[in-house]
Amino acid sequence: MKISLRTSALWTVAALLAAMSLTSIAADSPFTGSKSDPHGTLYLNVDQTAKQTYPVLIWSVDGKLTNRSDQGVLWVKPGDYTFSVKVSRAVNLANVPGLQTRAGYGQDQHDLKITVEQGKAYYIGAKFDASGKWEPVIWKTEDQKN
Repeated sequence: MKISLRTSALWTVAALLAAMSLTSIAADSPFTGSKSDPHGTLYLNVDQTAKQTYPVLIWSVDGKLTNRSDQGVLWVKPGDYTFSVKVSRAVNLANVPGLQTRAGYGQDQHDLKITVEQGKAYYIGAKFDASGKWEPVIWKTEDQKN
């Protein structure tokens, strides 16, 4: 099979454009890929069932959908963000003392505005009230241990 110089040049240009677009996508992402980069930490999977606070998933960041499946602990670049969150698993309200049961609760998403600071840890959950409605809360913040 003979590859011409023109075909080789086209493949090279296509590869460069693909690499540049991936770099720009990564640059737009609020998530860091390395713990050594400046970041704050979001803890999303801590179950506080006794306090009627449940784990959440981030659905979108500043209106852009996320496709992250590794949402237990996230490293986020410092800055101001609006996270749209959903309850991470179906909450059986019949098993939560004092709550009224209604099938639709927990499936909607809510926005949570956070200013992420470098070196801080944020524990985020879905806090249910007595009627079964919920809102996202930061139920604990602390300085990160290095």
